[in-house]
Amino acid sequence: MHDTMAHNWLLICSVLYTFDMRRLDQALCVHMDHVGAVLDCDYAPTGREFVSGGFDRTIRIFPFDQGHSREVYHTKRMQRVFCVKWTGDSKFVLSGSDETNIRLWKAQASEKLGSVCMAHAL
Repeated sequence: MHDTMAHNWLLICSVLYTFDMRRLDQALCVHMDHVGAVLDCDYAPTGREFVSGGFDRTIRIFPFDQGHSREVYHTKRMQRVFCVKWTGDSKFVLSGSDETNIRLWKAQASEKLGSVCMAHAL
């Protein structure tokens, strides 16, 4: 009985909701792919999707009006994801995780980037 109660609590913490601020009595969409607590989320500059990250060690990109993620990112070494952020051009997502790494992810996993130029830091 105790294990069931703990499992239900984790399930509740791993669900994201999208609301219309004019009607907070009913969610527009329930986003349910995370299997651990969600610690951060950020809307894309376009407003059409958002990124989330959490205790399940994944970064997920959700369309704002769909219940399942369109992209899932993770690596073997990545620990709990504490923060996620879109870049201003909506092409990349940044994530910060428990093992103190910052990672840069393509927002469209299949998109070809070509060569990447790095500016010299002064």
